[in-house]
Amino acid sequence: MILSAGGSDLWCVDGRGARLWRLSADEIAASSLEEALARRGVALNATRIGLEIEASAFFVRRFDIPAAASGTLSKLLPIDIERKTPFRLEDVVYGHTIARHLSAPDKLSVSLWILRRDFIAGAIENAGIALSDISFIRPFGLREAEEAPVIQLAGPQPASDRFRNAAIGLCAATVFLAAIGVGATLWRQSALIAELDSKIEEMSSRAARVRRAVDLASSESRLLSVLRETRRGSPRFADLWEEAARILPDGAFATTLALSEPKPNEKALEIDGFADSAVGLPALFNKSPLFTEAGLTAPITPDQFEKRERFSLQAKIKEQKRTASR
Repeated sequence: MILSAGGSDLWCVDGRGARLWRLSADEIAASSLEEALARRGVALNATRIGLEIEASAFFVRRFDIPAAASGTLSKLLPIDIERKTPFRLEDVVYGHTIARHLSAPDKLSVSLWILRRDFIAGAIENAGIALSDISFIRPFGLREAEEAPVIQLAGPQPASDRFRNAAIGLCAATVFLAAIGVGATLWRQSALIAELDSKIEEMSSRAARVRRAVDLASSESRLLSVLRETRRGSPRFADLWEEAARILPDGAFATTLALSEPKPNEKALEIDGFADSAVGLPALFNKSPLFTEAGLTAPITPDQFEKRERFSLQAKIKEQKRTASR
C-alpha cells in the first residue's frame, strides 16, 4: 500500500507500481485500518504501507569513507548525524546509498538522507493512520541519475517475515557472541581510520588555504618592491614641478603641467604656457639635471591678450642613478 504525503487515500500497487485499488481515509475512520483491509480480503500483518515524500523535504549529506570502513557504516551513520547535522537522532529517520568514488577506487561515496519525524506526522494526518502503521518511506521527484534509499521503519511485518527474522536473529546472535571480541577491535580500528581520514582531509584543506594566502602575500610583496624600486629610479612629481618653476624665466609661466609616457619605460614632462621669448626655453631645460632632449612640440604663436608668445614644450625625464644600499 502506498500513501502520498498530504494525501488521504492508500493505494494498493503491484510489483511494477501500477495502482490496483484504493482505501480512503473515510473507510478507515468508519472502523479501523485492520477492519478496512479485512473487508478487502487483506490481513494487516501481511500488509506493508509505504509513504512517498517529495525529495526536497529530505536533508541530504554526502561524504566519502574508506572502502575498508563499509562494514561499520551502520554504526558510523548515527554518530555522523549527532556530530555533523543540526538534528538529534531521536527526532529523525534516515537511510543511505553507497556508490564507488569516481576518482579514488579505495573510497566510497555515501549519501545520507535524513527526514524529520514531525514532517512524517504532518504527511499522514489526512489519511487516518498512525506513524506505527508506516513500514517504509521513499523519496520521489528525484533529479536525473539521482539515487535515493528506501527508509525502513519499525512498522507491521508479515508473520512469515517475523519467524524468519527470529530464526536468523538466533543464528546471528550465536555467531556474534563467538566473535564479539574480534568484532569490537575491528570496529574501533575502522572508526579510528575513518576519523583520521576525515581529519587529514580537513587539515589538507586548511593547508591549501594557507598556501594560497602565502602565495598572494608573496605576489603583493614583489609588486610592492617593484613599485618602490620604480619610485627610487624616478624623481617625484613635486621635484619636477619645483625644477620647472626654477627653470622658467620671470617673463614666462605655465598654464598646464603634465606627465606623459611617449615610449615604454620613458617619461616626459609636457608644459603649455606663455613667455616673453619662448625660443630659448628648450636650452634652459636641457641644462637641468632632471631633463634632457627638451624641445617645442608646436609652433610658437603670439597671444594678443597675454602679449606673450604661446608655447608647448616637452622634456624627457632623466633616469636617476640608483645608489647601492649598504
